[in-house]
Amino acid sequence: MSCSKRNILSNGNFTKGLAPWRGRKIRLVPNPLKKGDTSLAMRGNSILYQNVRTNVRPGCVYNLRFRIFNNRPSVKPPRLFATVSYLDGRKRLLRSTPVLVEPPHPAIPQFTSFFTIVPPGPAATRFISVVFSLNRGSLLIDYISISARNV
Repeated sequence: MSCSKRNILSNGNFTKGLAPWRGRKIRLVPNPLKKGDTSLAMRGNSILYQNVRTNVRPGCVYNLRFRIFNNRPSVKPPRLFATVSYLDGRKRLLRSTPVLVEPPHPAIPQFTSFFTIVPPGPAATRFISVVFSLNRGSLLIDYISISARNV
């Protein structure tokens, strides 16, 4: 059985506003590099998340992709946790895959792309939750996607 290669998240580029994303200490801002585009600003102790109803298919992994803009040089880079969790029908945690990201501050202002592979989910999965938690610094995040791929 093949895995759907489409992005299951809605509005990962924030062109339609914030919904269905939720969180705290987040706000939409103009993309500093692309006129007319929007990015999401996060600062210390902020959370951004989206839960998607889905059934996982056996033999599928998920690819999480996103871009970060770190425009503030500092001794300690921002610290972002990107976590993909599998939840059951009552939204109880079945399994999670956290990734720690300390984005660089490039000499030329640009978004840095990140990618991680999330192992297959348990058969009881009914929701996939994507959570970004920033506990230090500030940054912009954009172009978030998660899609199933064959193992």
